[in-house]
Amino acid sequence: MRSAHCLLFFVASCAPAGQPFTPGDWWDFRDISAPRINAEGTSVVYVESWNLRDGDRACSNLWTVSMTAGAGAAPRRLTDGPWRDRSPAWSPDGAAIAFLSDRDGTPQIWVRRLDSGADRRITSLEAPPLTVAWSPDGASLAFTARVTGPRPAAWAPAAILPFLRPVDRVRLFVIPAAGGTPRALPLGDLDIHGEPAWMPDGKAILVSAGAPPDAAHALVGAELYAVPTAGGAPRQITRHAGPDEASVPSPDGSRIAWLAREPKAQSYVTTRLYVANADGSRAKVLAGALDRDASLPQWSNESRTVYFLADDRGATHVYAARNDGSVRQVTKAPERLRGFSLADNGRAVTVRETSSASAELVMFPVDLPAKPVLLAAANTALLAGRDAGAVEEIQYASGGKTIQGWIVKPPAFDAARKYPLLLHVDDAPRRMCGPEFRLPAQIFAARGFVVLCANPRGTPGYGEEFGNLIRSRFPGDDFDDLMGGVDHLIAQGYIDPARLSISGGLLAAWAIGHTDRFRSAVV
Repeated sequence: MRSAHCLLFFVASCAPAGQPFTPGDWWDFRDISAPRINAEGTSVVYVESWNLRDGDRACSNLWTVSMTAGAGAAPRRLTDGPWRDRSPAWSPDGAAIAFLSDRDGTPQIWVRRLDSGADRRITSLEAPPLTVAWSPDGASLAFTARVTGPRPAAWAPAAILPFLRPVDRVRLFVIPAAGGTPRALPLGDLDIHGEPAWMPDGKAILVSAGAPPDAAHALVGAELYAVPTAGGAPRQITRHAGPDEASVPSPDGSRIAWLAREPKAQSYVTTRLYVANADGSRAKVLAGALDRDASLPQWSNESRTVYFLADDRGATHVYAARNDGSVRQVTKAPERLRGFSLADNGRAVTVRETSSASAELVMFPVDLPAKPVLLAAANTALLAGRDAGAVEEIQYASGGKTIQGWIVKPPAFDAARKYPLLLHVDDAPRRMCGPEFRLPAQIFAARGFVVLCANPRGTPGYGEEFGNLIRSRFPGDDFDDLMGGVDHLIAQGYIDPARLSISGGLLAAWAIGHTDRFRSAVV
């Protein structure tokens, strides 16, 4: 991130308010994430983050917005300080919010009482907690934390033993919501991946766990386990060769939904939505006809439908999967969605991004078509004072496939002029780009660049066949697709082929080793 910041400052100079974006806007820009709606569907808590110039560090606080205070209710700040508050979780009765915060120097679990506004630190852990989840009765909190195990057994010469590192494992703990001594739940040699989920009766906690992290391909064998809260050995729920994760029990406790991938020898495998009885029996794939990666599954209140997010050709949509195998697309707008939370009354919240608006918290009913209700927008004032470059979708042929991409043009773009081009590659890790608002692209566009982000072969969001096309030439085929995008724009007549730049990860490094067409690069 620092290298990107440096390049932004290198190519730009400050501009007064009302002008195109500047590097200084990086410090005023805000992001919204982790939206959580309470069970009644009356209030939402979310995280707002920003970059603090003093110390060059990232900060985040909690905000809330009420849906019972009338239309257009203003968001209200819950926490305030130059630290990182994250991972908010509503108590079952909606009276408190548990979250992680490093305000005292190291991340710990805190609880905010909404009636008094008081924050209370619940833990004083040496190893920072990673996740937190309320018990169904609101009396306890489950959390995970990385614990350093004993040093490896003395199988090596004594002179080598001091250099062998202990094996760290993520373990599961339960602590009273009012504070106290954490209690570790027995897991044997299992290592937890992701967040824990309480069963509705509070007698067990679902976790995804597998081989310890020192084993090769630890997550390949990750399975779902039910860990008894009263003590005792974990009970294995799934027996699936691929990794199983993100388990969510149905409200009536009869079934479990989760995400899994098949153990195929491929560079990319679609993440599928699975469902089974609570004991793991009668497991099957839901929405199997949808060849897209499922994420963030959420049960409807009557335990009949599982809602989830999936990326598709530059956009993100909400889908509904039923037990009969049918799937319904809930949202259809050309937008990117991040985070998803569903209330008992069918209200859902997510963070929406479009080409002209960044980080908007919206609410919509999942059962009826309706225009989303805007609850909060992080950058309204900033965007109103800036002249943004136009965002345009492009498509071009490469390797027998149609490649989709988006360009950001400079403000007051003139097709008769010649502009420098910046090719930005989202491959660290590889992500699908779309019409979402991208501040770095707008800053470069303000300095006269046309910025291209394309989705070459191997990109998620286009199905398993497209995502696996680079199995024999990686990098290679994807590099050809990106060069095809550069050639496509040069053919339009407004790109100067002598002023090409590239930024990214592995592909950017590959590019500067296989072509001399780029004038500069950030790798």
